[in-house]
Amino acid sequence: MPLLPTTLESCARSVPSPSDDSLSARQSMTTLTDNSHPSHPAFVHFPITFTAITGGLDAIYYASKLPATSSLVNSVFKSLDKAIQPQAFPVLSYYSTILTILTTLPAVVTGVIQLSPVIQRDGFQSKKAKVGAVHALINDIALFATIYNWWTRSQQVGFTPSSTNVFVSSALAFPLTMYSAYLGGSLVYEYGMGFSRGNPKKTQ
Repeated sequence: MPLLPTTLESCARSVPSPSDDSLSARQSMTTLTDNSHPSHPAFVHFPITFTAITGGLDAIYYASKLPATSSLVNSVFKSLDKAIQPQAFPVLSYYSTILTILTTLPAVVTGVIQLSPVIQRDGFQSKKAKVGAVHALINDIALFATIYNWWTRSQQVGFTPSSTNVFVSSALAFPLTMYSAYLGGSLVYEYGMGFSRGNPKKTQ
């Protein structure tokens, strides 16, 4: 009989503490709830696509009007025997500009929602927060540039882009958007943005 309490005490010591396990589980579930299935990646592809379309259409249209390149562009389209000619591109690029703005807005909002906890936690001390802030700033610049193009072109007959509009869409907004997309990929694959578990170094 004296051995029974000792045996029970030994068994009790061998059982893991339920409080520690439950705390760890709750922390894991909280992390997964906070970081799983971020909505931002679902929205970013649309503004990237429409920005590229707008920049390409404007660049081709502008090239079709320049004396140095007009004959080449027109001969290419003539050889392709396509119904759509560069003369129709201003209308197409104007509406793709509108689509760029409309699809950028939810991408910006969801990006802010995803980045805010990182900045609140780290300030701007971590590389992850710094890259995220630059990523957001570049997107904002591209958005305002696109809004400028939409507003100025809406006043023109046929929505014809000026040389400034072409520069903004092809040489400013498009490269900025591509670089921002590169930074967005770095946030995911280098710094683990949106992942609840992984290499601890990615969170720095």
